Order: sequence, then structure tokens, then C-alpha cells
Amino acid sequence: MPEVIAWPCSLIRPQDVSYFIQRTSRDAGANLAGIAQILTPGTGAWRVDITIPRDFDGTRVKQLEALVSEMRGRENVANLCICDPYKYGSRVSPVQTPFSDGTWFSDGTGFTDPAAGTQPLLTSAAVAAGDNELYVDLTNPVRPSLRIGDMFSVNGFLYRVVRRNAAGWVKFEPSARRAIASGVALVTDPPRFYGRFIDDMQGQRTREMLKWGQSITISFIEAFDR
Repeated sequence: MPEVIAWPCSLIRPQDVSYFIQRTSRDAGANLAGIAQILTPGTGAWRVDITIPRDFDGTRVKQLEALVSEMRGRENVANLCICDPYKYGSRVSPVQTPFSDGTWFSDGTGFTDPAAGTQPLLTSAAVAAGDNELYVDLTNPVRPSLRIGDMFSVNGFLYRVVRRNAAGWVKFEPSARRAIASGVALVTDPPRFYGRFIDDMQGQRTREMLKWGQSITISFIEAFDR
């Protein structure tokens, strides 16, 4: 079994990022009418490209090289932070606390504390593997729903919201990789992504004058066998 290697958010410090669902429908060739036949419609895998800037800190340069070594090419799986300044985080939905007797304000909200993190979003109904809709609980306390374009993860599988309404209904892409139980917290701050290197040469970084590390782009593809 592959090992899951945690990549610290503080070490990556991305300059640029790209989160893209790379569709993997396979063309089985054209039929007699000349129409392409698709074997697996609607499937897709996340591709994540992270550009790390030039680094003059020798400790960070060596730590990154060590992480690349631990990946063993495409053998192991990286556990990555999804860096998104527009994320569903504490600025959108800070942690709320009730009065000492457990009651909330008349509008259903509580005392906010952004320093305590993000108010968890819990699924209010189970989601079967292959489905792409879910419901989140927006009460006790009252809090905003996910927004279109927000990303969240469950067990390291990454999803993006493509439609929603104010009642807590959410449509997401790609379809659920595995079943999601009711009452599960969606990870939003930051979401996590489990992926492998696109190829064995990812992470090869030039050291200028053998000291500082040049800027580098590392590409990952979604990992399923973990």
C-alpha cells in the first residue's frame, strides 16, 4: 500500500496554483456513423499544479527536496493543502458560541470568534458514491451555505460547488468518489487533496550556485488507491 505523505502548508507557499478537473472519458474510436464512442462519460480526475517561488532559505530548500524523495516518484501519495484566498473560511463563517445556557440569539446566530476557526459544515443527509448532490445543516447556529466555486474535501477527495441554494442544497463536481455519511464535516479551511506526481520527474529542482532553489512547478493527479 502507498504511504500518504503530508506536505506542510507553510512549506509550499505557492506562487501560482491550478486546480482543474481533467476529464478522463476514453474515446473508443468512431462507430459506423462516424460518431466518437465514449466509454466512460462524466468521469474526471483532479489535476493540481503548484508553482513554488525561488527560495533563498536553505532549510526550506532541503525540506522540499526531502519531501520529493519521500514521494518515491509515483509510488506514494501527497496530502496537500488547497490554497484558495476565496475559500469558505473563518472570514465567511467564523466559529459561533451560544449563551452559557446553550441558547442562541433570536436570529439563530451566536457570538462569533474568527480566531477560533471556521464553523463546521455538516452533511444533513447521506450521499451515495457516484452522486453529486448533498445537503448541509445551516442551523444551530445559523450560518451561510457554501458558495458557487467553493471547494471542500472529504477524506482527501476534493470537490467544487457548481450550484447551490440558500436552503443548504449543493451540487458539486466531480461525483462523490465514496459514500459520505450524514453528519460528516466538510473540510473547507483549507480543503485537502490526495494526489500523486504526474510523472517520476516531478519535483526536480535546480539549485542556483548550489545554494538557493529555483522556482519550480510540481504537478499532481488525483489518487484513488489509498
